[in-house]
Amino acid sequence: MSSTSSPRTDTSLPVLPKKSVPKHKSRKRWLIGACAGVLIIIGAVVAYVLLGTQVTPLKLPMLPANLSDDQIGLAQWQEYQLPLPAHPLSNPSLPARPQVTPGLASLEDAAGQAFIKQGDLTRGLAYLKAAALAVPDNLRYSNDYRLALRDHQLYQDELAFFMALARKLQTPNTTIQYALAYVDLMRSCPKPPDGLVCQAQDSYSSIGILNGLLEKNPYNIVARYVRGLNHIYWPTQMRHLPNAQEDLQYAVALSRFQMKISPGFAPQAYIALGDVFGKAGDIKVARNVWLNGLNAVSTREQTPLQQRLAIPQDQLTSMENQQLRGLGVYVNTDLSLFWMKG
Repeated sequence: MSSTSSPRTDTSLPVLPKKSVPKHKSRKRWLIGACAGVLIIIGAVVAYVLLGTQVTPLKLPMLPANLSDDQIGLAQWQEYQLPLPAHPLSNPSLPARPQVTPGLASLEDAAGQAFIKQGDLTRGLAYLKAAALAVPDNLRYSNDYRLALRDHQLYQDELAFFMALARKLQTPNTTIQYALAYVDLMRSCPKPPDGLVCQAQDSYSSIGILNGLLEKNPYNIVARYVRGLNHIYWPTQMRHLPNAQEDLQYAVALSRFQMKISPGFAPQAYIALGDVFGKAGDIKVARNVWLNGLNAVSTREQTPLQQRLAIPQDQLTSMENQQLRGLGVYVNTDLSLFWMKG
């Protein structure tokens, strides 16, 4: 019996011949993968930057909801913004000799500045003094007179005048000018380290004057800022920075009431508060304060804050303790930033 073997049926899947991938498709896939990788990297970088510059809201003092201009120490700001008379020296209403008359104060202030510009310091100071005496609670007139004395290094005359005025009237505005006279007096001290004791004594005197004022007027933004600046310039090891922080936090918080008057103060308040932390070595906190400032002020007022943020982080603490807020650095005591129009 012959046996015939039936052919085996192959049930496996047929093996398809491999197709070669065209080179242009392979290149396309590589480009897609590369682009996807680049996008992932860019996304990671953007996320890092956003997280690195995330702005944390500041913890500021709680304030009453509706503080008045008087409570923040700027009751007469509309008067401070009025333009001084043009061409005062040819104005027929200008008296030949200075007169302590409220109605002439604006004209005499303008005349005093004009005489000084012409080189007649004696007459200029006489008219400025008359204006300051005529309306002693007007911060603008007293500021102009004090700065003229300061800029011509007449520190003792400045201190004597504002000491007498403050002790006689005992008002917040005359007291602030008295405290600032001590800050200006620091310019007469020798440079540190020789002048360290001299500057410390003047600063302590200024702080002591402002302490009494702020006990009765805790929301006076001018006094808060001036006392905060007094503290911030002390060497870090003297432990004045916590006091500077408290006052400048108040100054920043109060700036939301002051911004309707003038845009120039708020950036300086944020800068000073950030400088407290920068001087202490808390770089991240300092930058966060300045970033908050960028969000709080108008675009045209952001430049000084951007300049602080542009300082290399590894150099910031050193700069704060030296050329920015070192004890030998002169403090700018011009108060016009509180009311000057933008």
